[in-house]
Amino acid sequence: MAPIGKLFAPVALSFLLAGSALADKATDMVFSTGVLDNIPAQKAVTYDHSRLGPDSDEFHSITDGSISLAVMPSDTGGAEAVMTISESGKRRSRNPFPADAGNPLVMTFLESSLRSMAQITGGSPFYLRNRMKESLRSGGEVTPVTVDVDGQPVAAFQVAFRPFANDKNAERMGDFSELTLTFLTSDMVPGGFVEFNAATPERNGARIYAETMRYTALTDQE
Repeated sequence: MAPIGKLFAPVALSFLLAGSALADKATDMVFSTGVLDNIPAQKAVTYDHSRLGPDSDEFHSITDGSISLAVMPSDTGGAEAVMTISESGKRRSRNPFPADAGNPLVMTFLESSLRSMAQITGGSPFYLRNRMKESLRSGGEVTPVTVDVDGQPVAAFQVAFRPFANDKNAERMGDFSELTLTFLTSDMVPGGFVEFNAATPERNGARIYAETMRYTALTDQE
């Protein structure tokens, strides 16, 4: 079995949408290019990262994670997006992404959501990936919202997808049949995204799975 991280390979948006034009406004908003242009030079966009789920050896929870994203000159004379992932005092960098190919946090978020669902349900990551791809191609729901960023109200859009709502195997997926992928986008935030969220429905005050990457600050590059 191929590593799950390979299934949403960072060649990114062309892989996810191959053979299909951007389906509608929702898809276009999430996978639009040029969103890294408003990250200033020598600065990094920082996100808090949490992942909650079952207490088991198969599932990896995160309570204190963070992700930083910066745009730097590449060896070829262009620009590349450099991502650093931190958790429990440990840091690792991902291979650079083309800076003009959209925000690579989208793919990182989808990889993580897919991996978590496969770990919890034991389902085929290939099947789950394909259903998720179909949903993202087909479009989602777009709602204008106002969100708090650095203590200030900011105009944004909430873009929601429910990849397994009409799946033929929904009954076997349990709460994951109602999984919602939600993206908060805003041109006022460097990198174009305020938050990435994946969650199953809340039942009796708890969820089987919830994961969030939330914009926190624009900081100096280290």
